[in-house]
This record gives sequence, C-alpha cells and structure tokens, in this order.
Amino acid sequence: MPVRPRLAVLTLIPLLLGTSALAAPVTQEGADKLARLAEQQLTKPANPHKDGSLRLTLNGHASATREGDHYRLSLPGAQLHLGDDSVLDLGTLVLAVTPTADGHWDATGALPSPMGVFDGQGMRIGEVRLGSQSLHARWTPDFQTVDLLDAKAGDIRFIPRPGHGAVSMDALTVRFMPEDEARGRWSGPLRMEVNKLETRTPEGAEETRLLRGLLAIDVTDFNMAQGALLRVGGGTDPGPAGAVLSRMKGTLSLDGYASHDDEGHPYSLKTLNATVTADNMDGDHGVLSLDYSHRGLVKPTVNGQADPIPEKGDLHLKISDLPARTLAEADWTTLPPDAKHRNRAIKDRTLTALGQAGSHLTIDKLDFQAPDAALVGNAALVFDAANPRGLTGTLSLLMRGLDHLPANGVGNGAMLGFFALQSMGAPESQGRRFSLDFRPDGHVKLNGSDVTLLMTGLAKLP
Repeated sequence: MPVRPRLAVLTLIPLLLGTSALAAPVTQEGADKLARLAEQQLTKPANPHKDGSLRLTLNGHASATREGDHYRLSLPGAQLHLGDDSVLDLGTLVLAVTPTADGHWDATGALPSPMGVFDGQGMRIGEVRLGSQSLHARWTPDFQTVDLLDAKAGDIRFIPRPGHGAVSMDALTVRFMPEDEARGRWSGPLRMEVNKLETRTPEGAEETRLLRGLLAIDVTDFNMAQGALLRVGGGTDPGPAGAVLSRMKGTLSLDGYASHDDEGHPYSLKTLNATVTADNMDGDHGVLSLDYSHRGLVKPTVNGQADPIPEKGDLHLKISDLPARTLAEADWTTLPPDAKHRNRAIKDRTLTALGQAGSHLTIDKLDFQAPDAALVGNAALVFDAANPRGLTGTLSLLMRGLDHLPANGVGNGAMLGFFALQSMGAPESQGRRFSLDFRPDGHVKLNGSDVTLLMTGLAKLP
C-alpha cells in the first residue's frame, strides 16, 4: 500500500463523521428524508471526473430511526475506497443526527477501532487503530457539504500485515467553524494540523517523517452552492452565477520533514512556509499573491555528484486584474469528459480570460540559493490576448553555478533547452544575466538578441 493512500486513510478519518444547534421536530418523514439524502450524497465519488476517486460504498441501504430529539442514522457495511484500489472497512457506521431549525443536520458519532484495510483483491493488508477521537460535524440541508467540523484523533496507527509499511501519527486535528453564515455565504477559519507523522517501508526502514504540518485557511463569503457545484465538476446545472468567494488567505507550514526521492535517495527540509492570498474575488479586478520560503533543504551527495538543491529559497509573485467573476460565471459544463483534454481546456480558457482582461503578473522576488549555485530574478509581465505568445513584458534572471551541470544530470526536453540557453547569458561578477523581452508582436529578445525561433522550438519540446 503506497504512502499516499496510507496517509489518506488516516487524514480522512475526521471527515467521515459529524454540536448541536436549535433542533427541529423529529418525525418519521424527517427520518426517511435523512436516510435518502445520506445514501445519495455520501456515496457519490469525491471527484466524478477522476478515475479511482475516493468514494464510500454501502452494503445495504441507509436507515434512520427516531430517538428522542435526534435520529439514529445507520450506514451498513460502509467501505471507503482509496485511489489505489485499497479499501478501508468501516463496518456499520452509526451517527446521532439532530435536525436544526434552519434545515441543517448536526451529527456526532465514532469510528470503530480497529478498522480493516484490504487490497484490490480483497486480501487484508492491515488495520487502522485510533487511540482517541472526538468527532462532530454539520451537513448542509442537501447533505452535499460539511459546513462545520470539529474533529480530533490521537495515537493513529496503521498496523500492516507482512509486505506493507506502517504509518503512525501522534495527533490529527481538523476544524472549520463559521464566524458568519448568511445568504448561503460562509466565512470563517479552516485548520488542519498533523503532529509527528511517520511512515515506514515494508522492511521497517523510515520512509517519511514530519514533525508538524499545518494548513490554515481564512475564507470570506464562500458561496456554498457554487462551491459544491465546482466540486462535482459542474454536472448539467450551471448553478447560481457569482464568484465562489470574496477573499481567501491560506498558509501551509511544514517543520522537520524528511523523505526520499523517486530513486530512494534521502532528503530533508527544516521549514517551509507558503501563503496564498486572494482578494476582490467577487469582481473582475481580483488580486492573487504567493509568498513562499523554505530553509534547510538538504540532499546528500550521490555517487560523488551533488544536485543543485537550493538550501534556501524565497518567492513572491502577484497576479492583478484577475477576471475572477468572469471565470466563476463561465459555463464549465461543456468541458471534455476525459482528464487530459479537460485539464487542457481549463488551461486554455483561463489563459484566454487572463489575456482578454490584461491581467498583470509581477515577480518581486525570486531567490533560490544552493552552496555552489543560485537563481535570482524578477519579472513584470502582462497577459495579452493579441500577442501570439500570450505575454508581453520582461523577465530578468541571474544564474550562478548551473552552467557546469552535466547534461545527463538535468533531465531532457525543455529542461535541457533551458540549460543550453546559459551560453547566451551576459557574464557578470556573480553569474550570467538573462534579460528576456517579450515584445507585443510575439518576438522575444534575450539580452538584445532575437531568440524567437529558439524559444518557439523550446516550447515544442516534450
């Protein structure tokens, strides 16, 4: 069982379940409605346009009975199907669900422990154990979206059978609580925190380690209906027009991370912080910015050859005049069904909208430093629908220590072409300077020399 699905088993635990608000009457009609909605919505794939998407299946039909001021909702034979064909057996899930006066569904419950994990052939490959758990959730009236969650789990462990790797996590917390909720708009903080995560190979060797991971998002005026529509890929109903949200600030922080690359070579990272801020997203002059930094990225030398790994890095970029409302109100229901063409269509439509709006891309800081190499730069570019290249403006880069890399050490295709450009850089005391000028007529100049044909060729490389 690969690392990603093993982690999915653990991190999705709090999201499977659901404090009570003002209650509505508990009736047989309400019980029947709850059972029908729960079965219809909870068993939908997380992403209907992606093969192998997470999904919940039941062995039988959901049922609900009246118990005082709440319903007892039973989901028989519940199984969570993961992306690699592995299955987490949840048994019969039982939730205490209280209908609220505004039509929501407040739920409390508990997952069984242990929970069996099976491979695609139905063979048991291990089990998940929970040392402690506290799980509360609230669903929207249509049962499509969880709009309140306060969940904690401690001492989470995947105990494998021979041939599979173990996973352990000291604590997992997922919490989002609305600070304001009116007219179908949701505002508030979302937090997900992981403490002391460790994965091991089937032989017992350490595979991945994370001391602490935190994802913190603050959302203003999130459109619940439009957000649910986007989540399921549009369907046949274009849904309500309007931006999905007004403002969002999200931060990802990692401390004490260590893992291995695709070839099994170890690397470690002391800290990483990335913040994405989106503002004025309910109009066509939105602002999207990224602040990124990392420190202490280390990868030992392999066979006497060191990769130019940036021990520290900083990046700040901003896109202004973003046509957020235009993109939100576009008809996304006509996208191709297959993932490859669908993603290409999304990219093309987005770039076209950016070009028509004349959106600006500014890179104020790009600074990645390795012991024997560096990449520093800035840019001021405008998305231009009339330009054959889609961009007008300048990009300036200063490279040091990268021109000595052997060709077989940098991959192929566009990456090789990128390093081949280094011979055209203007020598300076700290490296080679590259000043790219994207002209309105589609021509590209590098340090004053026309490199249009070269750039066209590089763009066609695989």
